[in-house]
Amino acid sequence: MLAAWAAVDEPDELHQRVTGRIREIAAERKIPVTHLPDRAAVSRAHFWDVLAGKKSPTLQWLGRIAEALGVDAAEFFVRKQ
Repeated sequence: MLAAWAAVDEPDELHQRVTGRIREIAAERKIPVTHLPDRAAVSRAHFWDVLAGKKSPTLQWLGRIAEALGVDAAEFFVRKQ
């Protein structure tokens, strides 16, 4: 079952949760995270900067990553219970 994220006090916390979900979903689907930039047609440098918290993802970027993972981008904002 999926539940919405609790209120987030800091933007960095939301960023960490979203990128954490990207990693979780990739692992669940047995897709190496290293393959995501190519599968999503996004810059590798930008991809790793987003995952490292150096840059913020755009909605378009999240959509491309979601498509590469075969999920809706909303999945990045929910967690399993």
